[in-house]
Amino acid sequence: MRSRARPRARAGLTLVAALAASLALAGCSTTGAPSPRGVTPEAASPSNSPSPHVTSPAELCTHLITYWAQQELDEGQGSGLDYQEKGLSDGQNEILLATLAAARQERAAHGSAAGDRLIEERAQRGCAERYRNGAPTTDPWAQTKLPTPSGSA
Repeated sequence: MRSRARPRARAGLTLVAALAASLALAGCSTTGAPSPRGVTPEAASPSNSPSPHVTSPAELCTHLITYWAQQELDEGQGSGLDYQEKGLSDGQNEILLATLAAARQERAAHGSAAGDRLIEERAQRGCAERYRNGAPTTDPWAQTKLPTPSGSA
């Protein structure tokens, strides 16, 4: 019984590998028609794929705050992680704590759906304010660094 299962498993793996290879090759094929002189293949057949989106610092902040606020409220006790383990900066953690306090009050007064809407609004507003001019700080340790004498390496 065991000896029959191994050949079947190998045959299944071989089939999967062959399908994956054929799909990969199918995506690389061309029509074979030559492009007009001076026209690149990309320009001759425009792509329907969307442009990649670069996530801004404010969008990333909003996503993190929203995620951790909902985790905190849904779990009831929190994750047990500190803000650095959650991937938050000190400033983002301040936004999270303020958002959590407001969301708890909103949930108690108007239900969980209202609290969830408030989380989204507060996270977006707080993160937009924090990143309105790009990165909030350039070097948090700049004040502690000693100036180097000129001419030294």
